Amino acid sequence: MVDELIAKREPDWKELERLAAELKSARSKGARDGATIARFAALYRATCADLALAEARRLPPGTIRYLNDLVGVAHNLLYRRQTWDLKTFGRVFFFDAPRWLLTDAAFWAALALFWIPFWTCEAIAAKNPEFARSVVGSDQLEHLEEMYSKPFEEMDAFDRVGMAAYYVQHNGGIGLKCFALGALFAFPGLYVLGFNATALGVSFGYMSSGAVDAEVAARFAEFTTAHGPFELTAVVLSAAAGMRIGFGLIKTNGFARLDSARRAAIKASPAMVAAFLLFCGAALLEAFVSPRPTFFWGVFGDAAAIKRGIAIFSSALLVFYIVGLGGVSWTAKRGWTSASGEKAAKGARR
Repeated sequence: MVDELIAKREPDWKELERLAAELKSARSKGARDGATIARFAALYRATCADLALAEARRLPPGTIRYLNDLVGVAHNLLYRRQTWDLKTFGRVFFFDAPRWLLTDAAFWAALALFWIPFWTCEAIAAKNPEFARSVVGSDQLEHLEEMYSKPFEEMDAFDRVGMAAYYVQHNGGIGLKCFALGALFAFPGLYVLGFNATALGVSFGYMSSGAVDAEVAARFAEFTTAHGPFELTAVVLSAAAGMRIGFGLIKTNGFARLDSARRAAIKASPAMVAAFLLFCGAALLEAFVSPRPTFFWGVFGDAAAIKRGIAIFSSALLVFYIVGLGGVSWTAKRGWTSASGEKAAKGARR
């Protein structure tokens, strides 16, 4: 029985060993086409199952040792570390990240878990300011009103650079907290995301209520408009990436828990790249655009209208990035995968 099992599976092991040797060779560029990689991945998964079966049925130690070494070599080749150059960064940001956002349930769950509490709390606080005071406290709301009690003033470029650095640190810290806690079995990240959504929602609602002076409310709305889409989307992205890793720890799909989390981290990494860039973009807008009283000496109209235009453009850009680029890259990826699988099947039949 054992001899029959080994004899039946040994050709696939030898083929995986041969492909691994070809992929390790720098001279064998032809071995890196889609069909070969698809075949290599299929053999790797089958050999992992063979290793688990061999250990369960207590096959000879030499066979188990051989399979363990073969799986280790294949794993390192399949998931080997990539060098990050400009081309790789462009592929991750413009191809991998939007496809992940469009197709991954963690992102859409994080999006709903942020915006539904945000809009709900904003609507309640706008009609009932006491609700906002009960959630975030009177001191916090009074401090918020005080921040926007004075008109915007012009600042020199050096001060604005310092503000941008502070905003990257502060907002990035919130994003990292959402990411790190989301990676702890997902649920702590859900709490932090919901807490931020609630606190922001009641703050926005309170500032638009009748309890706040009209000029202060208008100044608050003007300041938060331009950078809001990038900043809030970056927070959602950070939480979604962490949740993906957290869900990987919960639902392992047969892998060891650590391996499952590692696979989820590889999948979620493009979202963190996108979140980092959005945090940087939001910080630049918050430092150089949001607090400006005028633009180009008032030649191009009302500053508040310009900031609203920037917010509309930013929102449209995000929709295009996720839906437009995500749809294109998902379609292309599916086509390449199908073509590679077809070539691999033809090669196997031969």
